[in-house]
Amino acid sequence: MKALMLVQDYLFSPRDVGDWDGEEELVADQMNAIYHAVWSLIPDDTATSQVESLLSQLWQQLSADSLLLEASEDELIDWSTAFVENQLTAEIDQLDEDDEE
Repeated sequence: MKALMLVQDYLFSPRDVGDWDGEEELVADQMNAIYHAVWSLIPDDTATSQVESLLSQLWQQLSADSLLLEASEDELIDWSTAFVENQLTAEIDQLDEDDEE
């Protein structure tokens, strides 16, 4: 459960993000701000594996191009919170469909 987890265990250091042409510290800071922002959106009873999956999906989506360097922190957080909310809603909808079967 998320309630047993700490966001600090998932935060990035500049060496964790890979090569960003000297902008590794900025990328790490952006991702850490995003993780802190979305952490509160994830319900405490969410399974650990689901939390890890959501955070991993965020990293995969945002690290795919130069968006982390080009967008403002506010824009990245807005996009990330919408992404997480959509993922959580999709999971709830899937559980409801499974219950109906």
